[in-house]
Parts: sequence; C-alpha cells; structure tokens
Amino acid sequence: MEKLKKFWQKNKILVVLVSILIACFIAICIVVATYFFGGSSSVYGDRLKDIDKHPITKQFQKDFVADLESEDIIDNVTISVKGRIVYIRIQYVADTVIEVAESKALASLDKFSKNILEYYDLNYTLVSEKTENSDGFTIMGAKNVSSNKDQIVWNQNTPVESEE
Repeated sequence: MEKLKKFWQKNKILVVLVSILIACFIAICIVVATYFFGGSSSVYGDRLKDIDKHPITKQFQKDFVADLESEDIIDNVTISVKGRIVYIRIQYVADTVIEVAESKALASLDKFSKNILEYYDLNYTLVSEKTENSDGFTIMGAKNVSSNKDQIVWNQNTPVESEE
C-alpha cells in the first residue's frame, strides 16, 4: 500500500491523463462500432418502414399490365417494384407518335390508388422501334410523391445526329 501511495504522489498527473486517454479510446470504439456496424440490415434503412401499409400486390401488377396491353398501340408492358420506386416499361408498336405514347402513360396514372401515388415514385420508360417511316423513340419520365397527381415529367427526346 505504501508503494502505491508513493507512486500516486509522484505520478498523479500521468495517471489522470492515462485514465482520460483510456476513457476516450473506449468511447471512440463504442461510437465507431455503433455507427459503422450497428443499425438495420436492410439496404434501405428505415425508408421502407411503412411499406406494408401501401402494398402493390402481384395481382394489381398483373391487372395493370393486362389493362395496358389491351390497347392497340401497346405491344408489351413490364412493371417492377424496388423499394419505393415503381418501374414501368411500355413498348409501343412501330410508328407510334410520341405524344400519343406520353398521353397513354399519363392515363395509366388513374389505375393507381391515391394511397400508392402518395407513397411510391413512378418511373416510366417508353420505347418504340425505329422503322422506315419513323425514327422511333426511347423516352423516360418520372412522377414523384410530391408532384401533382396528373403530371409526369419527361426527359427531352432530342434526336442524336451523326456527324460526317
């Protein structure tokens, strides 16, 4: 005990500084462990916590595809849901006018319930093959949850001209 008292009297400052250093090291290890290794195992984190309240069922997807494919100018439709984004790809028959294709895609918004439109972002890809009479097109559009119900924002369908 006597040796411990002498050591304390000679090295008070050193013992206090080493104690503070050890406490800081432990605190840093705890923070690093919880920040980098803790949390959710989902790649989406907490963003999908209410997804069960807003389901897009397989039956709805089948009905959606069947309803759109019943149109004469639509050749093929695919729909997939990843997280909170619904990807819709619509293949039109050749010689379809881009304005008509956009209007059909806009009309397809009516098939979604208000519940779905307020939770999911929609991503449209419209495709038509190039033929002798038309240039064809590939255009993308999006509707996010905060936008107007009857609005899809389309990218510019600027044709690419080759230089000679």
